[in-house]
Amino acid sequence: MEYISTRNKDNIYSFSDVFLKGLAPDGGLFVPKKIFKFTPQEIKELKKLSYNELAVKIISKFCSDEFNEIEIKNFVENSYKLFRVQDVVTIKKIGNINLLELFHGPTLAFKDIAMQVIGNMYENILKKKNIKINIVVATSGDTGAAAISAIKGRKNMKIFVLHPHNKISKVQRKFMTTVDSNNVFNIALDSNFDECQKFVKLMFSNKDFSKKINMSGVNSINWSRIIIQTVYYFFSYFKISSDY
Repeated sequence: MEYISTRNKDNIYSFSDVFLKGLAPDGGLFVPKKIFKFTPQEIKELKKLSYNELAVKIISKFCSDEFNEIEIKNFVENSYKLFRVQDVVTIKKIGNINLLELFHGPTLAFKDIAMQVIGNMYENILKKKNIKINIVVATSGDTGAAAISAIKGRKNMKIFVLHPHNKISKVQRKFMTTVDSNNVFNIALDSNFDECQKFVKLMFSNKDFSKKINMSGVNSINWSRIIIQTVYYFFSYFKISSDY
């Protein structure tokens, strides 16, 4: 699949470019040049799959130029083996409401679902390309904890997490600051989350700086998070819908 920037549709990027850069060089967001559609028959077949199997089928559509299906299957299985429910997410019925539970990962945040896969993807790509990166993240608590859990102890990458001092919960702070890993760095700013995010955006926009440190990001600007989180929308729809 080919990717473009929301600010320039002429330049074409690969999945690897999109994944490692996080933000487009022109400051835009990466998006697919063309969105594919499943046929009704394909959707019927997808409905029969487990969560892990469904994840492999959907994620493969967006990054087959970089990973084969066996690699993606390994990413998914390794990412979700420690989740507390077999199918990664669960749906609870409360009266007439179907409630999708997304908190069964290692840091109790929905962001674990994408971050755990991203950590495995990073390690694979960096090893293939023999490069190192520095990941910079702004967080109000959940993103930083999930990113650290996914990236701690991995080779060829360091993660720097900016969070507002004394403005996150004790649980979130402990998830982030009690990790004993040489590639994890926590930075508390005497400010708020918006300022933390502003610092990260300024670092990305400084092209000389971001290139020099080989900077990458896993905030919601990273398209791969959208891909992986898409899976639970399909899965939950299949569980409650009678259309197929």
